[in-house]
Amino acid sequence: MKKYIIIAASALVALAACSKVETADLQKEINFEVANSIKTKAFTGSVYNNGAFGTYAWFNNTDDFMVNEQVDKNGSAWTTKDHTFYWPKTGSVSFISYSPFEGTSNTAGTTPVVAKDKITYTGVTAGTTDLMYADKATCSNNVNEVEDGTNSFDGVPTVFRHALAKLSFKVMANFVEWDDATTGSHTEWEITLNSFKIGGFNNKGDLELNLNADGKSWDKPVTTVGGTDYNVWTNTSGSTADQELIDPATYPSGVVLTTSAQDLTPATGYVLPQILTAGVQTVDIDAHIKTTLANGKTIEEDFVKTINISEISTLKAWQINENIVYTIKFKPTASALDPGDAHDDDPEDVIIKFDPAVADWTDVTSTATIQL
Repeated sequence: MKKYIIIAASALVALAACSKVETADLQKEINFEVANSIKTKAFTGSVYNNGAFGTYAWFNNTDDFMVNEQVDKNGSAWTTKDHTFYWPKTGSVSFISYSPFEGTSNTAGTTPVVAKDKITYTGVTAGTTDLMYADKATCSNNVNEVEDGTNSFDGVPTVFRHALAKLSFKVMANFVEWDDATTGSHTEWEITLNSFKIGGFNNKGDLELNLNADGKSWDKPVTTVGGTDYNVWTNTSGSTADQELIDPATYPSGVVLTTSAQDLTPATGYVLPQILTAGVQTVDIDAHIKTTLANGKTIEEDFVKTINISEISTLKAWQINENIVYTIKFKPTASALDPGDAHDDDPEDVIIKFDPAVADWTDVTSTATIQL
């Protein structure tokens, strides 16, 4: 049985840090602006709705200004919750934020550890928490209500990126019926997925992000496999338990495949960005195929198989900040002769054919004597 994958990955676009600031009041309280209200020609992304986040800041990129301050929404503004901060009259303030907030304001946190040129996650177990980090924003004086020619924002520009990856699966059939052009005969297939379990993923690892030369974005770790670089977490270990993506409450009789892609129940939480390795990340499939033959008879067969995720597409890694969607097509007949065969979406390559031949006669000679 062939398996086909369509990969979709999404990422936020970087937002420029503060520059060319003009303001009439340098004593306004420091506010933050997240993606729900940024007005910019350059930004594309979604609304930030992950709750309170933490931020660190340095005056003139040297002196501690904020240490793991909790930032929460106050009315329509995002402000520090436990202490109030105002813009200094001179110099600049550099900010690094992460989400969700952990620990206590004015006390350095451990997930992640944030320095002015580095963000470090150590021994993190991927689960239901969407870990995020923001680009470093270095702002001169007051940036509230600022136009810099490209972007418009009402506080420190804070655009978050996902530190983990997100994973989901869609399933469909290549075809469920076929009319043979030569004979006009009609055949139907009913494919039912009874179980679709994914598991074996590494779920614990480390991540170190280092400040890029541009002074705002982050260099992600690079793992090279087969001459190709991937941005994945390091020191990966641990293993996830199998997750059943066919919810028995929703599909008590399994999922009957159609030629339109159907979403399976999403995997719980987020997955650790990692290299895909045979025998590690797997899919266990339990399916039933009912074939109604052209002569009206039916046959039924079960299909049970463990598949390496590394082998079902050209995708070799789940990378940081990727939303990965696998679309798997099930062909309800024997496998095509070659991947990418012209008949992937029809059964023409596996029509039962005959190769008739006639065996040679077996020569038998005999001598007999008859008595007269």
